[in-house]
Amino acid sequence: MKQRHWREMVEIVGVLSIVASVLLLAWEVKQSNYIAKAEIEMQLAEMANQIHQARATDTDFAKLFAKIDNPENQLFTATDQSQIRGLTLHYINLYSAIQSAFDKGFIDQLGLDSYKADINHLLETHPALTKYFIEIYVDYGPIRDQEIFEPIARLIAAQQAEPAAR
Repeated sequence: MKQRHWREMVEIVGVLSIVASVLLLAWEVKQSNYIAKAEIEMQLAEMANQIHQARATDTDFAKLFAKIDNPENQLFTATDQSQIRGLTLHYINLYSAIQSAFDKGFIDQLGLDSYKADINHLLETHPALTKYFIEIYVDYGPIRDQEIFEPIARLIAAQQAEPAAR
């Protein structure tokens, strides 16, 4: 009888060990996902902050932003236009990465909506970028299916509706 009692105790301990291992593994996966999400958020913020850093430390880049913010009565050289297009492509890449992070569950709808508001803000405060955002949006099909670029789609629709309203 004692032999059987020991065997049952060992089996119970074995089952408890397996359950504890599974719970520990689940906790570790949850922690890993949390860390991955935090790292992605930090990487996206770093991508966005690269522009602010360059603007704060590079006088030529800062001068370009003065033109971007107030394009009326400005002379845009071919170099300026190339830099503005490159800057817009940087933003497009950033927002595509954000959409990808959203699609994979690394950021939530509130985070995505925040970045969509950021695009709206860019379109409103940096008028010289608007032309390039629209050109790239129209020319590069894959981004047209991404929710994050909805503000650009709305802007295009509004511009197309303006002539019809006249």
